[in-house]
Amino acid sequence: MKVYPECVPCFALQALRATDLSTRDESLRWDVLIAACKKIAAFQPGMKPVEMAEIIYPLVAAKTGVPDPYAPVRHETNRHALSLYPFFKALVEESDMPIETAIRLSIIGNSIDFGVPKNHLKNLKDETLATLHNPLAIDDSKVLLSTLPRASSLLLLADNSGEIVLDRLLLETIHDRFPDIALHIAVREVPIINDVTLEDVKEVGVPPFVRAISSGNRTPGVILKKANQNFLDVYRQADIILSKGQGNYEGLSDEADERVFFLFRAKCGIIARHVGVEEGAMIVKRGGSA
Repeated sequence: MKVYPECVPCFALQALRATDLSTRDESLRWDVLIAACKKIAAFQPGMKPVEMAEIIYPLVAAKTGVPDPYAPVRHETNRHALSLYPFFKALVEESDMPIETAIRLSIIGNSIDFGVPKNHLKNLKDETLATLHNPLAIDDSKVLLSTLPRASSLLLLADNSGEIVLDRLLLETIHDRFPDIALHIAVREVPIINDVTLEDVKEVGVPPFVRAISSGNRTPGVILKKANQNFLDVYRQADIILSKGQGNYEGLSDEADERVFFLFRAKCGIIARHVGVEEGAMIVKRGGSA
């Protein structure tokens, strides 16, 4: 997915939000925003939105001296989701279709996103009760479920903090039914926004039967040409790739890979338009067409 003109003001707002988490010095805030706008003015139309983030967030960090302004947010959202883990687990255990329920919960978890113009984090329990049984705007979940019995390796591309707790539950549920599938979860190389790192994987207790790796990406989404070799080896060998969130959709939607299933909530009007759904829609979309 390539950048749209509407992404330009969005990234100025993202720069401002990250700066506000780092400093209240008015002069420094102006300095950061002016520098960010100069960088934004040089963006090329063919770039992916996540590539723009790779420029803006390090700039904010360098100027403010705060490398991880969203660290408190990551810990807070992880704690909040973990406190609800027994509630989520019970929903899966009581379901007639546990993997399908876990998929839906994982998508609901994608609401926890601080990279969008407004934070879509609500009370996660209330949000779950309100939306768990809503129809998916794009629903390739039956295709996904049909691939599991034949799979030997599955890779989940993680997205946001808090959300990772629901991803953990999804992987646990798949493991309960298909214990012979080798499970992997890939995270960001460095902190960016509230995206998941290896630190978050440990914090939320992802079980040892799931192998956690870094993608090597410093972008808030996987871009294969920027990934490390270890990740690429796992990626190429995977029978199923669960791509969580908008950032990973931005990075991989042009790859035309039928092994990929995009699981996310369309929290941005541009992405909703690109996918062909209403903003706020929940999606399980199989890859395969660029």
